[in-house]
Amino acid sequence: MRIAERMHSIPRIGLDIMGDLADERDLAAEASQTYRLENADSNIPPPNIATSSTKDAVGRDEYNSWLPLVGLSELRSLVCERIKREDNLNYDWRSEIIITNGVQEGLLSTFLALLNPGDGVITPEPAYSGIINRIRLAHGIPQFVSLNEDKGWKLDLQELEQRVEPSTKMIVFNSTNMPTGITYTREELGFIADLAVRRDLWVVYDAPTSHLTFNMDRALNIASWPGMRERTIILDGVSKDFNMTAWRIGWAVADKPVIEHIGKAHMYNGTLTSAFAQAGVIELLKNPKVVDTYTKECVRILSERAEVASKGLNAIPGLTCVPPDGGWWFLVDHREIDADDESFSHYLLDEANVAVTPMGTWGPATAVGHFRVIFANESVERLREAVHRITQALGKRVG
Repeated sequence: MRIAERMHSIPRIGLDIMGDLADERDLAAEASQTYRLENADSNIPPPNIATSSTKDAVGRDEYNSWLPLVGLSELRSLVCERIKREDNLNYDWRSEIIITNGVQEGLLSTFLALLNPGDGVITPEPAYSGIINRIRLAHGIPQFVSLNEDKGWKLDLQELEQRVEPSTKMIVFNSTNMPTGITYTREELGFIADLAVRRDLWVVYDAPTSHLTFNMDRALNIASWPGMRERTIILDGVSKDFNMTAWRIGWAVADKPVIEHIGKAHMYNGTLTSAFAQAGVIELLKNPKVVDTYTKECVRILSERAEVASKGLNAIPGLTCVPPDGGWWFLVDHREIDADDESFSHYLLDEANVAVTPMGTWGPATAVGHFRVIFANESVERLREAVHRITQALGKRVG
């Protein structure tokens, strides 16, 4: 009896390994001691309106059903209204939107619906390992294009043009890149849009942090470019923009002939999403003013944390980082001290009691020799202390 060949090229994510080790340390100490910069959670409370309406829906018969498998009508309608209000894009909620089990189930369902074995998928690198390995699970081939760290993680447009091959079928990218935290410029998105039209490519816009931007109102939606609505699949949800990770509510939005097949993949992949969790999101999206106020406060909190963490780490000899434009994360280059990201991350956990995620499997080139910092789950004070502990641990190592 043998395991499927595709599984041998799929590693664990990295944050799960470091998270398990950090949990073991905290259990042994019988208290939470570790500074959790690897943990892809947020300690910012979800919106009260969503929490209370979710609780109210639990146990009610209308929110305890299999149907509709593609999501409650009211939620799909509200997602349509939101996209129309923000990006002036018109979609039919009945036939062009499905509700998924978070953004990542929508991503795998999209790949399953669109990829044939051997199809190429271009993704900027460093790339979220969840994108890389979902491509592989769907029997696609990741095709990496560099983000240039020395230029602030900007996309190499010439390399992108050259990377398109006869086998290439789509381009996929995050609204704020996971894991660098950069946002794509209008020039970069215009280039992607032009390339997609010229070479007849799908574009998957993975947008779970599209509103958590520090220097602009929100990330730009490539579906609004001329000729892009019919070839773009928008994947969004509430896990990060609204700190509602455990709700597992996302949505896929695309032209009717596309979403029909993504919906079928969803039915056999995710089956359905929790109706009472959808009820909480419905109440939230019905109140755009609440959403706007909440989002602005999240951006204020996150931008302060990002500044404290990135400035502090940049001041440590041997470490460098590009401050993020948004999201929950950024990368730190530690190659001057140690090029092995796995051993370096374990050293920080052992010596500083700070958990970070090694990036060696998040792309074949530019992610190597970096660790990721998540600043959504620790306060400013604890981030300062984590930086101090890293400084001490590296001083000990050099000394």
